[in-house]
Amino acid sequence: MSESKTKPRTPVTEIDADDCQECDTAARLGLSSEQGEAVTRDASRVVGAQLSLPDVEAAAKIFALLGDAGRLQLVLRCMEKPQTVSELAEATNMSQSLCSHHLRHLRDQRILASERRGRHILYQIDDDHISRVVRDTFAHVTHD
Repeated sequence: MSESKTKPRTPVTEIDADDCQECDTAARLGLSSEQGEAVTRDASRVVGAQLSLPDVEAAAKIFALLGDAGRLQLVLRCMEKPQTVSELAEATNMSQSLCSHHLRHLRDQRILASERRGRHILYQIDDDHISRVVRDTFAHVTHD
């Protein structure tokens, strides 16, 4: 290209990159920029810590994963004790392939953790936060 046809490039500043990431995240969540700012502000106020829209997106992913009855059942089984894919597949009447697929998503969002013991990989709750969310949810739905 000749010089006359090329536009001078404006360097992207760190602020512009952050703003762009926030816009992309808002779009993925189906929010306008203004809605994204509002939900981030409200979440930060309620939690008592400065949150970003990617934090809100991560929370939404966790709720979406726990919103599937099959994945919720896997989480409940792992709350009892660490279990292998085979044990979980048998207990939930899932194919081992489907069970592994769900476990990968639950592990990716740090809902479950995996630990190798010899030839087996055991899945268990990643931390007490998830256990509390699940228990509190069931306490809520059974509360009169």
